[in-house]
Amino acid sequence: MKKLALIALLFSHFALAQQAPPADFAPHLKQAQQQRLSAPDGSAELLAELARIDSFSARYQQQVFDQQQQLLQQGQGKLLLKKVAQFRFEGEEPEPVLLVSDGTNLWFYNELLEQVSVYNAQAQVGQTAFALLTTTDPELWQQYQVIAQQEVFIIHPLDTNNPVQQLMLAFNENGISEMTVIDINQQQSVFRFSDARLNPEIDDKQFQFTVPAGVDIDDQRQQ
Repeated sequence: MKKLALIALLFSHFALAQQAPPADFAPHLKQAQQQRLSAPDGSAELLAELARIDSFSARYQQQVFDQQQQLLQQGQGKLLLKKVAQFRFEGEEPEPVLLVSDGTNLWFYNELLEQVSVYNAQAQVGQTAFALLTTTDPELWQQYQVIAQQEVFIIHPLDTNNPVQQLMLAFNENGISEMTVIDINQQQSVFRFSDARLNPEIDDKQFQFTVPAGVDIDDQRQQ
């Protein structure tokens, strides 16, 4: 799989008919698009919010929009996060997919295609939105420009070739309440979290993956 696959998978496995998006689904999105890199640095405030999160679990609803704010796709599933670089993104509808990292290896498993791709997890931290949520490493965050607006943060990579072109994070007392990802193709994926739990006990086994028998393996760790 190409480099863009890790961000593209957040959008491409949903395939529902187009319809008008609800007006209030992404209330911060238009405002986020208007931000400029000249805004004051909000990285200290963001790292303070992320420092509160040792672990996080939630259900999510996802909607994907094009540049004209037309709804393209939608789905739902579960998310688990744990420091450092451990996460489990499990799409349930409209089809099962799994993106899971134990901090060393990152697996993307497409059950319907019977294929799993394996990546070096540390090399993908800056390329995968969920991995960014599990680290407060100042050296890594120096690669991003952060705009703080109360409990909402607009994040731009300084590397214009990063598959994640913009990341919006909204926080509340339960951790992360909403996340918007804009990819290099300007598609916008909005995640809303429910049943959220801040710092629950999560077994490390949730972040491990055993390749099922008969599944094709695409090993990208040496590339």
